[in-house]
Amino acid sequence: MKLTVIQMPCLIFCFLMLTAPGCQKAAPVKTENTLAKGGEPANSPKRDVPVKVAKNAIGSNVQEFNEKTDAFKESIDRLRQGNPWSDFEPTGFYLPPNTALTLKVEQLAGTTLPKLLIGTYSFDTLRWDPLSVQLKSGANTITADPLGGLLWIRYTTTGTPSAKVRVTFQAGMVRTPIFIKDQTTDWQAQLNTYTQSPAVLLLNKNVYLVFKRNRALNTSGDAANFILRTIDKGVDAGENYISGLDGSAPEHQLPVHKILMTESNKRNIWGVASYYRTWFAPGLMDEALNAQKIIASGWGAWHELGHMHQQQAWKWSVLGEVTVNVYTMAAERAINGGGATRLKGTTTTNAMNFLALTNSDKDFNSNIQMADGNFTRLFMFHQLWLAFGDNFYIKLHQQTRMEKPNLSVDADKMRYFMLKACTISGKNLSRFFRKWGFRVNESVYTEMAGLGLPEPETDPASLKDS
Repeated sequence: MKLTVIQMPCLIFCFLMLTAPGCQKAAPVKTENTLAKGGEPANSPKRDVPVKVAKNAIGSNVQEFNEKTDAFKESIDRLRQGNPWSDFEPTGFYLPPNTALTLKVEQLAGTTLPKLLIGTYSFDTLRWDPLSVQLKSGANTITADPLGGLLWIRYTTTGTPSAKVRVTFQAGMVRTPIFIKDQTTDWQAQLNTYTQSPAVLLLNKNVYLVFKRNRALNTSGDAANFILRTIDKGVDAGENYISGLDGSAPEHQLPVHKILMTESNKRNIWGVASYYRTWFAPGLMDEALNAQKIIASGWGAWHELGHMHQQQAWKWSVLGEVTVNVYTMAAERAINGGGATRLKGTTTTNAMNFLALTNSDKDFNSNIQMADGNFTRLFMFHQLWLAFGDNFYIKLHQQTRMEKPNLSVDADKMRYFMLKACTISGKNLSRFFRKWGFRVNESVYTEMAGLGLPEPETDPASLKDS
């Protein structure tokens, strides 16, 4: 798989193209709105199979929402990541095109009010970003929208979250099928009943997974649950774990938002991570988010989720498609004990050949000098893992969150990473970084020597998987 990156204002796109072969116990779900038995929406379409939801449950007419921290403040300021996560919550409803929507908003605490989002980020090219409507207290009428879409609530603040509202959905909306990990038992009944929505929603602890309806019809309840369990395991025991999100300090608490993973109808792009979402071509959904394949071929899913975890302080310009795979490999180790398959064979040979070069102008950042630069560079990060284990990256993430370095220049980011690598490992890694062609100001190597740390007993540059 070849990885390239295109940077645009306010967007970081990851394009995954198949150009090489082989591309390839979760905690209970805690949600404020859960599917349950009880009273059903008053405007539910006529049907033969009863599917009921309780008050204050996702998909019910009456739902309550608590204010949460703004995604930029949470993901970028606190976690020091590059992409804000999905700071909105599903309602379980779909608004058909050219249909007016009426609802009522009651203030239960605080003074701020949420926004209603019509449509799902990147699900459909006709509405790439959802329509955002500021709700008011009392009766709300949203005039007929020509496109419609799934309905979400965005209720965020850059201050301390304290507000709460009750939203009563009255008319215009229809239900969408919803599958919640380890809870839903009526999946087929929902698919048979709620036929007007072109999308379905799957939920677990970490993600909102949006499928097109025709895919859902071929996804059994057991398969849906297996996919959701696997994603939670890959995120909890892989990507969040290697990020040091262990709750040991306020900075290391788990994110308050989930990540949207949506199937998209945009052509010619395999998979993307960007602000507020990740999105996938149908082919990548087949490869990465399929119950029969996710264990062996989930790389694309873990890769895009990895982009949502990348820290910026040690991601200089050539590493957009490199450090992301620190998380990809952590997820694969969590779910199948693998994670290094992509680095064996040719990639190992390329890396060792580069390390063997003795020319004075050897440059880690040069695509001309380095064969298959993204994976060869990843091999350097993997060698640090081989030498110092999970704890190396856990501490790197945690210290970056605590120190909050504000770095924008490649040279400063390289210096930060090099010094952190030494202090975290307790070793003088000057020789290692020189072998890898880290062409920084000589003063950085002087700083590293000044730490007074011993040389590693085993040269990390010699390490590779058996």
